[in-house]
Amino acid sequence: MRWLWISSLIGLLAACNLSPFTAEEAAVGTPVHMVLPSVTPQNIPPIPLPPELTDERHIMSGICYEAAYAMRDHVYVIRDAIGHIEFYGDADALGACRWPVERNPYDFETGRALAGIWSYGTGCTAHHDIIDSVRDDANRTYSLRLRFVTEGDCDYELLRPFWVGLPEDMQGYDIQIVVDQ
Repeated sequence: MRWLWISSLIGLLAACNLSPFTAEEAAVGTPVHMVLPSVTPQNIPPIPLPPELTDERHIMSGICYEAAYAMRDHVYVIRDAIGHIEFYGDADALGACRWPVERNPYDFETGRALAGIWSYGTGCTAHHDIIDSVRDDANRTYSLRLRFVTEGDCDYELLRPFWVGLPEDMQGYDIQIVVDQ
């Protein structure tokens, strides 16, 4: 009798930890409520940047691979909160992600801006190297020249973000990011 009670209790505890799949989840093979780990400043390797820039790749960590792939090789400059909201809306409008993209806040209040790009290639690993950064205050331009480097003979499709924060004194500057492959 005691074993019957213990085995029933174990069965009930196990059943409480199971979550049923919906028909949609079963069709795609992945639970729709599954949350993938986000990229945070603590779990991405740092990239060497000019002192006036900050690494903001984590801000775009909520964009799914498919949406980032569709937006690849295009330079984005976001100067205010409205532009940031519109950017996320445009990513959602692509219809590439199964769920709305995760929106991560950025502090535009001080006049800072975001600029970035996703680069695509195949290999085992990939990263961006900054070749040159030129600030021209007379013409109010700031340009970054990057090299997108893929390494190894793997057949992996790699999509890497490069997103930086620009200081408030560059508000109104023409921001350019050029990527050499």
